[in-house]
Amino acid sequence: MNINKTRKTYKDKKSIFNLTGSPIKIFKEWYLEAEKKVSEPNAFALSTSYKNIPSSRMMLLKSFSSTFIFYTNISSKKGKEIENNKAASILFWWKEMQRQVRIDGKLEQLSSTKVKKYFYSRPYESQIGALSSNQSSKLNSYEQLINEFEKNKSLFKNKKVLFPRNWVGFELRPNSIEFWQGGKSRLHQRIEFKKIKKIWKKKILAP
Repeated sequence: MNINKTRKTYKDKKSIFNLTGSPIKIFKEWYLEAEKKVSEPNAFALSTSYKNIPSSRMMLLKSFSSTFIFYTNISSKKGKEIENNKAASILFWWKEMQRQVRIDGKLEQLSSTKVKKYFYSRPYESQIGALSSNQSSKLNSYEQLINEFEKNKSLFKNKKVLFPRNWVGFELRPNSIEFWQGGKSRLHQRIEFKKIKKIWKKKILAP
């Protein structure tokens, strides 16, 4: 199936080359704008690797400052990959703004105190869902998952949900952040920031 005619023509946007401040500051500015225009601005692709075999999946960012935080099950495929290789990359694609942000760095596991605080801030049924799913493990049927969910929903009705022992959080400490703005005729704008000895160095990249 030839799909080379499936092409999006980008419109020229104002220059991003005069952006000032740290890449974290710029990301915050872009993110606040994305909150107004994008349906799920915190959705990102997380890429990990095990024995030089890459793997990607969509995730939801839960907070950011100088690091980028998300939560998952350590027993999952991604969790096992992270345990073996802390290098990772996250990618935001904000279609409505014709923008992309790529962030590379190392992952560090959050303290159990922080993870539990976040876990119990989630909606009750999301807590039950996390407890009921041994992420990435084989199911005999989808009904097996539904039955486990309903069992736990009944078991923890009107009381605190048991904290899942495999539930963890990670923060990505960035060493590279790239901002991409779509442009006409494939003349996209790209700026890369790399951290060298704790100092962010900026350069323009060809699209």
